[in-house]
Order: sequence, then C-alpha cells, then structure tokens
Amino acid sequence: MENVFLKYMRERVGKMDNVSAPQAEGPVITISREYGCPGKRIGKFLSEVLTDKLKRLEKKGEWRWLSKEIIDESARELKLSPQLIKDLSEYKKKSFFENLALFFSDTYYPSDAKINNTIANFIYNAASQGNVVIVGRAAEAITKNFKKSFHIKLMAPLEWRAEIISNTYGKTISEAKRECQEMDRRRAMFRHYFEKDVPDVNFYDACFNCKEMTDDEIVELIVIIAETRGFI
Repeated sequence: MENVFLKYMRERVGKMDNVSAPQAEGPVITISREYGCPGKRIGKFLSEVLTDKLKRLEKKGEWRWLSKEIIDESARELKLSPQLIKDLSEYKKKSFFENLALFFSDTYYPSDAKINNTIANFIYNAASQGNVVIVGRAAEAITKNFKKSFHIKLMAPLEWRAEIISNTYGKTISEAKRECQEMDRRRAMFRHYFEKDVPDVNFYDACFNCKEMTDDEIVELIVIIAETRGFI
C-alpha cells in the first residue's frame, strides 16, 4: 500500500517537485483525551448521533468511529501482534526479561518511525474517506490540514481522572494518579513525533472539561459545530 501520509507530508514541506496534491477533504472529527476521560465512549456516541442526523435528513451514508481498529490494521500491515504494536507505539517500558527475550528473538521489530508512520498512514486513509470520528493516536496532527476537519481534546483535573481509574480498575487513588500521569506522558511522546514542540492550541479547535460537562452536552456542541461547518 502506498504511504499516502508520507507523500502528503513531503508535499506539505515542499520536498516534492512540480505540482503538489490537492488538499484532502474529510469530513473528519478527531478526539484526543487525557487518560481517564471517556474518549472512546464519546467517539462512539458522536458517530451514532451524526449517523442518525443523516438518516433524518434522508441523506445516504453513515459515520464511523475508529480507535482499536487503528492498532489492529497497523499490526496486520506490519505482521505483528496488536498488543505489541500498542505497547511499542505507546513507548511502554519493558522489563529486563522482556528485553532479554527480544534480544534473542528471531522476530523482526520495526523502528518507532516505521510503526508511527504505518499508524499515521491508516489514519490518513480513513480520514480521506470521510464521515469518520478518530479517537487518539495524534489524529489531530495527521489530519489538521484536511479541508473539513474538527479537532477536540477532552480534559479533566487529575484528581477526577484518578477517581475514575480507581473505581474502574480497583486501584488506590495514589496508584491511579501515577497511572494517569504515566499514560499522559507516554501519549505525549507519541504525539511529539508528529507535533514536535508546536503548542496544543495549533492543533485543537476546542477543549471540553469532562468533570464539568456530560457526554450529552459535549456531543451536542460538537454536532452543532459539525452542522455549521457543513459536515452533515
């Protein structure tokens, strides 16, 4: 499969000769989130509401939402397990014995760049098809220049997120806080590959505080903006 994302990036920074490719269309909505915020739940809910809008307007098509599929498809492309791709892309630390096992393994493990670019290529292709909500994986940076795109970030105070993680996974509040901070750090490392040191404000169009807003309120506001921008 041609890596259209890398082709696009080369054109964007002026490394291609002659005529550059036309701007990608969309529509695509991306959802980034701090750990503990309900990104997947809101992504699924949003796609259902947008699809229902299309039906009531008697328009063809539906909205998809992608999260787990990004890792699954990238793993298939790289011929590795989804869990390994997830761990590598999230810069998960390995134990001494895990590293020792990899050292003596005959299995080929691709570089961080190859993994990240494979993930980005899948996201770029999915967004190019339009009518898609993409959760996580630096999708806001990968699709920022799409003609029809809207990028949001879900945030909440650390204490609130830690309580959610504690209740969900049976951890102490202290353990949950450390997990939130570690996951935020690892996700930031992945985003940094695409965003470098550019401030968040350059990538996100809106931020929502999940502690203060319900899922219904967040989705309703996103739908209003989607309608205003001609996404449906």
